[in-house]
Amino acid sequence: MCASSIEKTVELRDLFAVAAEQRDEAWQRRFYAAAPGADLVVLDPQICDGPDTFPYFSLAMPATGVFTPTSIDDALEFVLDRGAGIAIFATPDRTAAPQWVFTYGDLVSYRLFGDFECGPRESGPPQSSGDILVASPSEQFLPSYARKALGNFMRNVYRHPDPKVALIGDHSGAQGLMVNLTLDQYDGDEGKLRAALHYLGWFLPRTYRVTAMPTEWSDSNFAPLG
Repeated sequence: MCASSIEKTVELRDLFAVAAEQRDEAWQRRFYAAAPGADLVVLDPQICDGPDTFPYFSLAMPATGVFTPTSIDDALEFVLDRGAGIAIFATPDRTAAPQWVFTYGDLVSYRLFGDFECGPRESGPPQSSGDILVASPSEQFLPSYARKALGNFMRNVYRHPDPKVALIGDHSGAQGLMVNLTLDQYDGDEGKLRAALHYLGWFLPRTYRVTAMPTEWSDSNFAPLG
């Protein structure tokens, strides 16, 4: 018999009572099983920027009394469309740090694969000196809502006028996502380019990898983002 939503809320309350340093893999498995369907309360304002500057839809364990329940499953489409992650707080007053945060990429992974951490594992950019294959990522691999979120971030934060993405592969099977950021756009500063790619990873499942486009390449075969 499947646990009810309120039983999952009780499970979360018990899990959040465990000290952070004692939250092992078994704790995490229980958390992932309970969190999506648990009855929680939406905070006001609903979406706030976290310390990492990314936006998070705020949910909390309900206080005693009557409340309007919302779960991660209920809010998923709303949150994905707005390019936000999800933060879960222990109490509705939001005075302490959240007990758990899901990045946007975690939620994309859950929507696509039913798991917050798993998905098709990319092997990284092709290393072969042979033919490089450039294709548009499929909707099943990088859905339109994730492209929109990535594109908005690159336009609004990086001031990129025309963000694009491609799935790069070779005949050995190696593949990876590539965006039309180049080293030249960062005046040859590899550290800044790596940092830019790192922030883009917040929008992608944990098993995905994203690389920059070589300066000498054209993005004419890349797909628009957003």
